[in-house]
Amino acid sequence: PNTRDQSNVYSVNSISFHPVHGTFSTAGSDGTFHFWDKDAKHRLKGYPEVGGSISCTDFSHDGNIFAYAVSYDWHQGYAANTPNYPNKVMLHGIGPDECKPRPNAKKR
Repeated sequence: PNTRDQSNVYSVNSISFHPVHGTFSTAGSDGTFHFWDKDAKHRLKGYPEVGGSISCTDFSHDGNIFAYAVSYDWHQGYAANTPNYPNKVMLHGIGPDECKPRPNAKKR
């Protein structure tokens, strides 16, 4: 097969539900996270790669902060776990409309 017929597949390592709006986040081995509207079945917003796999996520109790851990998730086995791989917890402030469901969204 040629490269046009190929695609990379990454695991989803974490799913977290927003405590106020009922929307949710996904994050994974590709180092990106996304916010989703479950009722409209639509991605609300996606973010660029953060420099390593995202292994865990959660929202604060009021939904104003999104926390995620960047660390090795073993998706490439023991040999790829190097001492210089990032290990950090990041905090992302949630904007007023960042995780709100779409108004009058049609359910698919």
